[in-house]
Amino acid sequence: MAKRTFNPIWMAAASAVVAISLWLTFSTSFMAKHESYDDMLAAARKMSEATAEIKRMRAELGIPIDPADDPNATGLIGQELTDITTTVGNLQSKRTSTNPDFAALMVDYFDRLGIKGGDLVAVGASGSFPGIILSVLSACYVTGVEPVLIPSIGASEYGANIPGLTSVEMIDRLNGAGIFDYIPVAISLGGAGDVGEGGIIADSKPVLQRIAEESGHRIIVPEDTSDSIRQRKAAFEAAGDIKAFINIGGAEPNFGSTSASLEVSNGIMTKPPRKVDSPDMGLIYEYLNEGVPVIHFLDIKGLATKSGIPVDPVPLPALGTSMVYFQKKYEKAYAAAGLALAVLLIAVPSVMGKGKGIGKR
Repeated sequence: MAKRTFNPIWMAAASAVVAISLWLTFSTSFMAKHESYDDMLAAARKMSEATAEIKRMRAELGIPIDPADDPNATGLIGQELTDITTTVGNLQSKRTSTNPDFAALMVDYFDRLGIKGGDLVAVGASGSFPGIILSVLSACYVTGVEPVLIPSIGASEYGANIPGLTSVEMIDRLNGAGIFDYIPVAISLGGAGDVGEGGIIADSKPVLQRIAEESGHRIIVPEDTSDSIRQRKAAFEAAGDIKAFINIGGAEPNFGSTSASLEVSNGIMTKPPRKVDSPDMGLIYEYLNEGVPVIHFLDIKGLATKSGIPVDPVPLPALGTSMVYFQKKYEKAYAAAGLALAVLLIAVPSVMGKGKGIGKR
């Protein structure tokens, strides 16, 4: 049987055709609305509705909005230092996190992970980014995903660090107003060891304890961080099959307190950065080690930049206009035509040459 050979000239021509078709495919790319644009926009609108309710709550409490700290007047920016401020915080990150575009991003994350209506997601949140909490709950509301929620009361600078306006109290207000219906399965004090220790300017534990008790929610009272991790995981698992773990902020039981925690990346993670087996590794590693995907919100400015969300914009952009709502598309016809032509350039001369050889026998 004769061995088929390919003419190098035709091979070179085919390669050139493929290269040109690929260049055309990528050079003619364009931005189109995300496939879930409508849900993303609906989630952003829901987050705006929730923000407006918190702003009303703040006004009722007589807590003024500082225009220097919160130029968009969202009402979601706390004060630099209060009795329940547990750690330092970045004001630009806090302002960036108030953008409803993060609710749209959460819808995109659910799409990527195949999480759909009726699925359960565990949500562990410190009080440092109340805007992200509202965004996550808004995305859940629109998509029908069920959040199993454990918030902490303590917060970093400029987070939900004002007594009367903590993350737990915000969630309760939104539930009472009928905007959401997501009752936390438990709450914690937050702070060092998740027991309210370590306020920056004052002993925050008495105030945190009072807020927790007045909420009426089940309070996680751990012996240490590892015990808090165990209690939280048990509460999440009691709710059912968890499809993803969402961490908001840097609460020790969620984020962990080992050097490995510093290697955790923002956004979606499906594999741990490295192998860790420590009782204090946090729920992020606990779930990743079990093959459960994690969505992590901490470096908000970095996450915004890579996701197409403006950093610290004044004013906030119109809903549905940021790059997060759009996807890059390609004219696949160029690639398909180029591939077909390349195959012809290789195959036809080869077949014709073989036919000529047969005729000469």
